[in-house]
Amino acid sequence: MTAATNDCHGNATILYFEAEALVGRQVVYCCGAGNGCSAYYPNLAWFCPVCGQLWARAIYDFVFHYTPIPRTAWLVASRPCVPCGDGRLLDDLEGADHDLLTRELFALMENRK
Repeated sequence: MTAATNDCHGNATILYFEAEALVGRQVVYCCGAGNGCSAYYPNLAWFCPVCGQLWARAIYDFVFHYTPIPRTAWLVASRPCVPCGDGRLLDDLEGADHDLLTRELFALMENRK
């Protein structure tokens, strides 16, 4: 965590990894939940239900004091990897850097065979 302010809300950078490689970043706004706590923003790991790989991760880097109400730091989501399915990392493209958008485009193109 890179706490720059004492606020419990603000921007965060999500770092996206595929296998162990950083594939891009996305800046998102994270709201507070009141009483000095932040809303829940867990890191996310993607598990492929077809091949069984833990194939990607999204890790939050907060630029504010992050104090979530639940204490679970990670969630695991089921989504096919690129070889087994669509391999998408993003549901929303806003705030994504060029590298991450390029990665999403190539994942989409690979599955248009």
